[in-house]
Formats: sequence, C-alpha cells, structure tokens
Amino acid sequence: MERLKRLAQDKLSQREIEILNRIFDAVTTQSWFDDTDYSREGFAVGLIGLFQYGIVNPNQLERIAMFWAWSDFPQNMSGTQRAKLQSLYGHHEVRR
Repeated sequence: MERLKRLAQDKLSQREIEILNRIFDAVTTQSWFDDTDYSREGFAVGLIGLFQYGIVNPNQLERIAMFWAWSDFPQNMSGTQRAKLQSLYGHHEVRR
C-alpha cells in the first residue's frame, strides 16, 4: 500500500488507495505476473492513472487492469520490453 500512497502523491483518499491496493494485489499475485520491482512499479503507476482518468468502478477497473497487466507485464515478456520497463521504472527499486 505504501507504494500506491507514494505514487498517488496525496491526490487520492485512503478509501481510494485501499481499492487500488486490493486490485494491485489481485493482479500482481497472479502466477503469470512478472514479479519484479520495476514491473510492480510500472503497473502501480498505470493503475493510479486509470483511476485518475475516471475508471473508478472497482469491478470494471480490476477487469481492465487484469487484461492490461496480462498483456504488458507477463513473466515471459520480450527482452526489449523488459529493458524498457527497467529503464522507466527500475530506478525506483522499492522493496515490497
């Protein structure tokens, strides 16, 4: 939850963070999710963005997030995609 709080920069309520955290956990615990700090960071940034852009229905947001993560954050992603994610989000290296 701390990751989401930090990335939301106090722009979301505690309840909104809790909703996002539940979705974040549901997605990132999938066996196919690339469990690296940079993938988790990139997914968290995007999840917050989806919420801030108006996808606030938790069920709808979870479905969209699940499909998006399955497409962009799989364990078997290409080396090019992995390098891109690492360059964008690897500098955060926040531990869970």
